[in-house]
Amino acid sequence: MHDNKLVCHNYGHGGAGWTFLFGCVNESISQFEDEHSRNATLQNKSIVVIGAGCYGLLTAIMLRRKGHTVHIIAKETKNIPSNKSAGFFFPRHRKSSTTHEKAIFQAMGMESYKTFLEIINGTHPFIKQGPKLLPAYFGLDIDPGFAPYIEQGLVQQPEQVTIDFNNGKTYEAMAYHTVFINSAAIMQELQRNVDELNISIEKKEVSSFDECNESIIFNCAGLGAKTLTGDKRLIPVQGHLITLKDQSPLDELQYMINVKVVMTDALGKKRDELIYYAPRESGILGITFKRGEDSLTTNHHEFDRLLQRCQDYFGE
Repeated sequence: MHDNKLVCHNYGHGGAGWTFLFGCVNESISQFEDEHSRNATLQNKSIVVIGAGCYGLLTAIMLRRKGHTVHIIAKETKNIPSNKSAGFFFPRHRKSSTTHEKAIFQAMGMESYKTFLEIINGTHPFIKQGPKLLPAYFGLDIDPGFAPYIEQGLVQQPEQVTIDFNNGKTYEAMAYHTVFINSAAIMQELQRNVDELNISIEKKEVSSFDECNESIIFNCAGLGAKTLTGDKRLIPVQGHLITLKDQSPLDELQYMINVKVVMTDALGKKRDELIYYAPRESGILGITFKRGEDSLTTNHHEFDRLLQRCQDYFGE
């Protein structure tokens, strides 16, 4: 509770927001319903959701479908990270995670993965498109965190294969068959549902929960939650993606790549860098993962570095 308001926090997901989307939203609403059932003062109260990313939209949709009166407040509705992600389902916990946090990563990830499979199989109640099952090639030194998914039969056992680009570049990798998340397509699905359910979105910036008249608040503000909550544990991450053009037909490029390479930085120090490929739009390359960087301004130097390591890896 915050000054007689019930605030439900659902922000900050370790750089894997799409991976944990459905599990985290369902858990936050479950916790709200437990409190709502015990607190008579919350009955029949309208709800405000702060944030119009995938978490904010999905939360509002779920609440409306459960019969609640809900609307959304958001600083931005178009140019937001949810529209731009690479689309990898990557459920591995963070190195700094506690035992309790690891259990949360696993539970939330598995629930989300099962939901993505529902969408793929056409059994989800309101999302009809977005994810698909594709081959995913991970470097031998990358553990994507699929071991418990394999144990439960959700993901097939991977096999070691040789990637051959037919230009002299060959690499050993582990081949999985997992979910690719077309984030832009699912955002369109979520927005369609918001429109069909007549959920209003008010575009304004909120710097304090006191600015909200509602007694129930879902904080899905992402990076903006740092101002709202003063949460010092929230560490922003800046990523860069490059959209390809003049590629082979996209139906010939239906796979994902996630590998680690060693690059030399401007100071002459060697550091691990990541290379992603995913078949979004005409194909995308990525990614940077700059911890602590909250600037939304494009860093062209990072694009140059990204292009260089991709050229070295894929070849001419």
